[in-house]
Amino acid sequence: MDLVTNRQELFENMKQIDEYLERKIDPAYSFALDLIKKGVCFVALSDTNGVRFYPSRFIGYKCNTIDKHLSNERKDGRETTPQISNIIGNGSKPVFDLSLERKYIEFCTSLGFEAPEKGTFGIERKYWIY
Repeated sequence: MDLVTNRQELFENMKQIDEYLERKIDPAYSFALDLIKKGVCFVALSDTNGVRFYPSRFIGYKCNTIDKHLSNERKDGRETTPQISNIIGNGSKPVFDLSLERKYIEFCTSLGFEAPEKGTFGIERKYWIY
């Protein structure tokens, strides 16, 4: 799959995750929750409803969907992370931020689950601000 190349493509993938969460229809709903539970690097988007979190391994691929993501055997955060860094902040890397970590935990609670202590493989979560 092709990597995203601009903010609009990132935003379209973020809207896709929002749609899965808002509809609450499985398997897409459970898929989106699982992405959020297991994520390591997230784009944090703040709006009037609070802060939402979008995992880089999903939003980093152009026009992504549940089917495309599940069939993408080559998905890799080592590809999506630098690409998103270039789009969002001229190469700035995602970093751990205690304030965003607390908001991530609140976000998970609002979705009905307890945030894991760490991301996949016990890795500390990191964030970009969109």
